[in-house]
Amino acid sequence: NLLLKIADRLEQNIELLAVAETWENGKPIRETLAADIPLAIDHFRYFAGAIRAQEGGVSPIDDDTVAYHFHEPLGVVGQIIPWNFPILMATWKIAPALAAGNYIVLKPAEQTPV
Repeated sequence: NLLLKIADRLEQNIELLAVAETWENGKPIRETLAADIPLAIDHFRYFAGAIRAQEGGVSPIDDDTVAYHFHEPLGVVGQIIPWNFPILMATWKIAPALAAGNYIVLKPAEQTPV
């Protein structure tokens, strides 16, 4: 699964990514190392599991309504990322879009372009 591979690669480079994000936006390293990057990793893993859990499932909404879950990509998803949590907020948008099979066009903040 692509999302699990991304999570594994992020985890293998957690210190490097934390330092890069700290240099880029000035956030304390303890925050990026203890929260931002681990949460990004967890988000990719969550959506990797969600792909398998929901495909073809039926969920009751109320007595008269059910929801059927199926894989149908929307196409291209445009995403604008703010400066204050560049990796984490990008992940919040990238992981579900990839899980749904969409393409992504991502625009980072001018203050944090890396």
